[in-house]
This record gives sequence, structure tokens and C-alpha cells, in this order.
Amino acid sequence: MNAGDSSGQSREGPTHPPAGVIALVARNARALGAAELVSKSASLVIVVALSRTLPERDFGRYVVAVAVATLLGVIAEAGTGTYLVRTVARSRDVLRTATSQVLFLRLALGAAAVVTAIALAWLLDYDGTTATAVVLFTTASALRLCGTTFLSALQALERLGDVALIQTQQAIFGAAVIALTLLLGGGLIAVSWATVAVAAITIPWGWRRLHGVWPRPIYLALKGLREALPIVMSFGGAIVFSTALAYLDSILLYHFKGDYETGLYGAAQRVLLVLSVIPAVYSAALTRSISYLAATEAEAASWLYARALSHLTVIAVPLGAAGLICSEAVLETLYGAPYGEADVALAILLISLVVAFPTWIAVTTAYALGLERAVVGVLGIALAINFAANLVVIPVWGKEGAAATTLAAEALTVALLLWLLARQGVTSRVVVAFGKPLLAIGPAVLLVLALADITPLPVRLAGGAAIYVAGLFALRTFDARDYEFLRALSRPRPKGFEIPFDQ
Repeated sequence: MNAGDSSGQSREGPTHPPAGVIALVARNARALGAAELVSKSASLVIVVALSRTLPERDFGRYVVAVAVATLLGVIAEAGTGTYLVRTVARSRDVLRTATSQVLFLRLALGAAAVVTAIALAWLLDYDGTTATAVVLFTTASALRLCGTTFLSALQALERLGDVALIQTQQAIFGAAVIALTLLLGGGLIAVSWATVAVAAITIPWGWRRLHGVWPRPIYLALKGLREALPIVMSFGGAIVFSTALAYLDSILLYHFKGDYETGLYGAAQRVLLVLSVIPAVYSAALTRSISYLAATEAEAASWLYARALSHLTVIAVPLGAAGLICSEAVLETLYGAPYGEADVALAILLISLVVAFPTWIAVTTAYALGLERAVVGVLGIALAINFAANLVVIPVWGKEGAAATTLAAEALTVALLLWLLARQGVTSRVVVAFGKPLLAIGPAVLLVLALADITPLPVRLAGGAAIYVAGLFALRTFDARDYEFLRALSRPRPKGFEIPFDQ
């Protein structure tokens, strides 16, 4: 089957999802997009404030503390959120049991993560400030996971509007607390304690919203846990490996090059993490729909995968091109002149988005098909190669070498995942999906570079964007269902709109 066929048809019948699914995905994306924009913006504001307030050595300590805490937090999460959404998407009857199982697992693994953070700080001989920050940020991560258990349950119920509202509220509240801490003269340790306090509040916050939608009791349960564990462990392995790919370079860079170089790289990497909101939102918006379709209408699931892959590639290509044009300007504007030294690293990281964005959809589709163990294998291979390459290139090329290995690892990951899905019969026109945006971006980049000496950067970027969009239309990149998606993205949910597959 040619899942990327613009007609949306195959010889065996319609390959597109039933009516309403496109609109649902678009509205989910809009709600989550707004929430994630606020959340990532708040996070970026915090990082910028910390980079301008803390001494550079303390900012480097902050970067490594967040990297370690995030890795341990992912271990505590263990893929339980994905398990909860996919399980409940197929039958709401198991929501209470699945949510209870996930809450129990997260409490146990969160406590283990905090103990591990203490041990790591001692084994790696971190100084007192760094060790304290690592332990406190890990504690905050464990507490936050317990709160987000209830948000995952809301997502499984297709209540993404509620999820978006809570995420927005919590992001603003957290940023305000940390800003107040800095204004009162608090340093890295005070900020770490403030983060713990904010994370603790998310637990009753999330539970209250879920209880308003699903008033049945949620409790710590072991029922069915033995059967669920193999699936959860597969999801957990995949998430641990993917997060390790994102943060391992910062940890190794800290080991080989110290605080200053890590701080520069961390500043560049934070830009990348903010942009990751785009594929994260898109993937979350279609997770429930594609999980249901994969079990009931395989052709429709394949079509949805192909279009989503194309959409994210269209978005990623101009972001990658921007890395060649304005990475230094972005860093200096956000963090100040000293951080402009990380411009090459940021340029390479932005180019990696061209292969990283499609990876999100490929992973989401593989999960929907029950291929989580295969995903673990793919990510494990990429992580092993990334680790070995970093040991060689970081001592020689520092942050630029770390960025280059990230690009190579992302390219390998998406290639293996696309091959894996193709073997399952879930195909797309990969050459077209990547080729058309790359053809369209060429003239845009040439224009921006040609006018470098005579036109301000914002004007050049606007002109380049216009040429890129015109090129996409000239190459007939979009079909009728893409326009339906855009219309739904810009319109409020109509009265009487019913969620497809509502069980």
C-alpha cells in the first residue's frame, strides 16, 4: 500500500481514518500546543534567568543536575504513562486498575531514583553543591511523576483540554516561584528546594482534576501488576534509552571538559528541548487515536502515520536551516554574548531536528502496533554507538563533537525505526516526505544568505519563510486532508462534537 498517496485511497478501500479523527487530532494538538508553548517558554525563561543570575560554574552545576535528575526520573517513569494511555484507549473499564498500578510503580521507582541519585553523587565525587542539587532535582522529578499519573489518565479519557489547562497552570506557577526565589537572592540550592516544593503540589492538583471527571476511587493496587510488568518494562527501556541519548552527552562533557563547557552546551541544548514541544504535542495529540486504529483499522492507522511523518518533516526542515543562519544570534539574544561560543554546537543540534522530529511519530506508531520491544532494541543500538562515539570525540572536539554525535544517533534511530515499520507493512513515501521540504528550503536559504549584508535578519527570515511555503505548495506537498487538519486546528470545537471511538 502507498500510505502517503494523496488520494487517501487504496485498492482495498479508504485508508484514511473515519470522520472526526482528523479534527480531533487537530484540536488536541491546538490545546496541547498552547499548554506546551507556555510550559516550554516558562522553562526557557527560568534557564535564561538562571544563566544571567547564577555564576557560570553554578549554571554548569545546574545543567548537570538537571541531566542526572531527568535520566533518573525517566527510569522512575518506566514507560508507565504510555502503558496507561494505550491500555485505557482500548477499554475505559480498566482505567482505575491501570491508574492504580502506575501510581504504585511510580512511587516505588521514584524512591529508588532518589536513593540512586545519592549514590551517584558520592560515586562520581561531585562537590557538595552539585550533589545537593542532583538529589533535590531528582526528588522533584519523582514527586512530579506521581502528579502526572493523573494527567495520563485524563489523556487516556481523551480529556486533553483538562491536561492542557493543568500543564499551563503548573508551568506559570512553577516559573513564578523560581523567579521569586531568585529575586529574593536565592542561589542554586534555594532554587532546587523551590523546585521540590512546586513538584509536591502537582500531586493533589492532578488528582483533583481527574476526580472531577472520573469520581471512582484511585488507590495503590497490585492487582494485575505481574501481567502488566513485561509491557511496562519494554516501554520503560525505550524511554530510558531515548532520554539517555538526549542527556548522556552533557554528563560526559561535564566529565571531560568541566563546568564552563557544559554550561555553554547546556544553553544550546535548551533551545533544542524547547523546540521538542512540537513533535511531543503532535505525538500526544494522536496517541489515543492511532492506538485504537492500530487494533481495529490498520489501513487507517498507516495513513495517519504517513501524514504525521510528512507534517513533522515539513516543520523540522526550516528549523534545521535556521541553525546555519542565526544560531549565534539566538544564543546571544537569549543568554548573553559569552554563550555565542556555542553557535556551532547549536547549528548542528538544530540540523538534527530534521531526523529527530519524524522519530517521535515512528515511535508512537510502533507502540500502537505493540512493537515496544523492537523499539528498545533500536534505541539500545543507537545509545551504544552514541556512547562510544562521545568517548572519542568529546575529549577532542568538546561541545561540537557532542552535538555531531547527537545528529548521527538521531539519523540512525529514525532510519532503523522506518525500516522496522516498513517490515510490518506500515509504509510511507519517505523520499517524498523528506525530499519535498528539502527542495523547498534550498531557494529560501540562498535568499537569506544572499541578502545578509543589506537586509536585517528578521526581514530575511520572513522572506525565506515565504519562499519555503510557496515551494511546498508548488511541489504539491499537501492533500485535502491536510487542509482539513489546518481548518480544525484554527477553529473552536463545534457544539455537539463527539469524540470518535468514545467508549
